[in-house]
Amino acid sequence: MEVTQANFKATLPEIETAIKNCTFVSIDTELTGLKTSLNKINAFDTPKQYYEKVIKDCRQFLVVQYGLTFFRYDEAADVFKHKSYNFYIFRKPVRNCVTDQRFLCQTSCIDFLIKNGFDFNKLFKDGISYLNNVEEDMYKNSIEETEKRIRESSNKSSGISIPAEHQDFVDSVVKELQDFLASEENEKELPKCNAFLRLLIYQVAKEKFQDQISLETRVVGKDRILFAKKYKSQIERMEIDEKKIEDMQNSMNDYIGFSKVIRMIIESEKLVVGHNVMLDLLHTIHKFVTPLPEDYDDFKECASSLFPKIVDTKHISSSESFKDLVNSTVLAQLLETLQKEPFEMPKIEVEENSLSYNINDAKEHEAGYDSFITGVALLGLWKYLGIEKGSFHNDDIFANLEFLKPYLNKIFLMYLSDNQYAHLSGPDLNPSREHVFYLTFPKEWTPNTIVQLFSPFGGVYIAWLSEASAFVALHKKDQAAVALKTLSQGDTYSIMTFAKRQALLAGLRTIAPSPIKRRKSIEGSLQTKRRKTNSFDGGSFSSSKRSIEPIVEEEQQTDQGASGSPSKQGLFEVASNWD
Repeated sequence: MEVTQANFKATLPEIETAIKNCTFVSIDTELTGLKTSLNKINAFDTPKQYYEKVIKDCRQFLVVQYGLTFFRYDEAADVFKHKSYNFYIFRKPVRNCVTDQRFLCQTSCIDFLIKNGFDFNKLFKDGISYLNNVEEDMYKNSIEETEKRIRESSNKSSGISIPAEHQDFVDSVVKELQDFLASEENEKELPKCNAFLRLLIYQVAKEKFQDQISLETRVVGKDRILFAKKYKSQIERMEIDEKKIEDMQNSMNDYIGFSKVIRMIIESEKLVVGHNVMLDLLHTIHKFVTPLPEDYDDFKECASSLFPKIVDTKHISSSESFKDLVNSTVLAQLLETLQKEPFEMPKIEVEENSLSYNINDAKEHEAGYDSFITGVALLGLWKYLGIEKGSFHNDDIFANLEFLKPYLNKIFLMYLSDNQYAHLSGPDLNPSREHVFYLTFPKEWTPNTIVQLFSPFGGVYIAWLSEASAFVALHKKDQAAVALKTLSQGDTYSIMTFAKRQALLAGLRTIAPSPIKRRKSIEGSLQTKRRKTNSFDGGSFSSSKRSIEPIVEEEQQTDQGASGSPSKQGLFEVASNWD
């Protein structure tokens, strides 16, 4: 079901009921951009470093479409029933009390959405607004300040003394207001003046015409003009003031908009499902709940408290249990795999009198459809896990989250090696990196030069940092000690262990953050000058940089290569197809 501002209020009770009754809800988002920081991610980043790189994008880019599908297991009929919603999301201007939101986008992402049938006219004209808790508090404070001004309006004591040079102008306006009261007009436009004179007029009008005239500033063309209106009675004045506060409160309700849906999901504590859900989760928290914290541990605490039960189908399908069964974890290809043996899908149906999708609808990258097939993928994975543990009846498998427990709150981190994930409710993995070295070298070096340097110790995996630095991982981990000892005397390059490099970075951040920030900026700018790819080599790596680019591009498109961070060339394909 498509949801815009036009039918959002009417649909909200239906959504609330769906949340209450569902077994789980699957989510997906479409964004205006996602890759400013992605090209800085290195295969050997820690989850903390990963988070620190991607939060900037989540603060800048917008969610323009949000998909929700609610799956409800009907035990009596042994079927999963579902209903889907595709929300258009666009923040409306929120008076002066909340900063107007900038529309930042990447043309590649916008072009991608257009090619997939996204309706930007519908987005801008009828998108649903939203506020997070900080923005909502700002709006509430604005209402309270307005109420305070109204309460204090009966105070007739003088405020600002009228300067002599402005006395004649103020007197002339007072005369106009007196004539206005004596006339049969209901509204009068006052002479154009600056902000200070408007303040003086407000003050004098309150003193002289408190129960007879109200003033309002309106924007006319490029000017701000005062308009006077007559009160018929004191009761009418009170009614007008009350109506003003009521209108502000109603407007706040509209501005909160889609955030209400996310708050309902949070309050329900239902299982939330996403595919490669890290960015979806970050945007959901930052846009609709609360600003993302700077500290990674604070983020984990925040995310786990808001969404105590969340699973990532990309993490599940990338795990040890599925590594020999799943050739690609790209969502559409994963779904295709899960519809074949040895997998078995439970029966699914659209909820009665509801709208949803069919697997064959082929509406990839429409948020509602992607949320639907994400939920279907979970059902295939979930049932396989249950059967492997000896449960062959759906009511046993789907009765609780027992078979999903090993995957709860573990979020897949794109491009990282060692199958790392962010563990929202526990400690992150701490894989051994004894076989990984930080190498600096002349910028003229090619990948083949590095391969040849390490050739006595087997194949290597290169994760570029800049034109003159990279992490190099040995395929034969048991050769790490001898490799370090043998290569530590180089004249044209330097080498250190991964652990030493991380400790050095941590120490420099503490002592001198500015140079580190500048160094990162320099390394980032260097990446734009040359294709950067992470590549695994077993000893047959070509020295031609151009010859390996098609291989890198193919790896990124299939989502199955050894690449740990996107190359400059392949980044657009990855960014447009984040899953």
